[in-house]
Amino acid sequence: MEIRDMLSGFKSTSGVLALFFCAVLSAPVAARSEKGDEARRQELHQYLKGRYLFQKHCTTCHGETGRGDGPWAADLKDKPRNFRVGVFKFRTTPFGKLPVEADVRRTIRSGISGTAMPFFKDFSDDDVGALIVYLQNLSRKWDDEELKAEPIALAPRPEWYGDADAKKLRVKKGKALFAVNCVSCHGEKGKGDGPASVGLIDIWEHPIVPADLSGPHHKSGDTPEDIFRTVATGLNGTPMIGFHDILDAESIWDLVAYIQSLPADD
Repeated sequence: MEIRDMLSGFKSTSGVLALFFCAVLSAPVAARSEKGDEARRQELHQYLKGRYLFQKHCTTCHGETGRGDGPWAADLKDKPRNFRVGVFKFRTTPFGKLPVEADVRRTIRSGISGTAMPFFKDFSDDDVGALIVYLQNLSRKWDDEELKAEPIALAPRPEWYGDADAKKLRVKKGKALFAVNCVSCHGEKGKGDGPASVGLIDIWEHPIVPADLSGPHHKSGDTPEDIFRTVATGLNGTPMIGFHDILDAESIWDLVAYIQSLPADD
């Protein structure tokens, strides 16, 4: 991205500002007119604000340069994201693609249940937007047009979900789908103890354990829609693939119904 390239190698705010304004003032008139000076100043303002927020709130886990190597990282079971890699688990986009801004915004706002990632509900919308601008300048993956995609059209919650009798039939169908597609990792009762769960690692080479789906909370959210989204899109960087192109929406909702029926204490 333009800001990242412009600011490469500069760590102090004064150095960053000096470089930026020199670039603006010395740029050819044609180039400057293509993207006005005011727009450039606003873009830099967002970047610097995001950098400030990141340094203040995020470095203890994600590290000063966003590599996931902050002072708390070594002791955390779920390792902080390395933003330099440009891979994000929680998205509405197809498996393997970058998230859209709304996806990153949702994670910042909601946090990740069961991990050290808190929620930042007190951030203003502008604060969150600035933080996203900064994060998007930490990896060149954001420049790759092939990694960009529109969100998958996620089917709304079906009417039968609120009908206890109809839902029982769907849970039964979901159980059969779970046995074929999910048991190997998540185990017969969804506790993350399937035969293929041993020795799994993610792309960051961290050990990874399949989610205990019988628990009261899920990392990507607890609503049926959150679970549907995760099943449909998968989790980038992990063995959890997306089922959007494998199962139809009706089958995914059957799976969601079964997952939500799993007893926590069985």
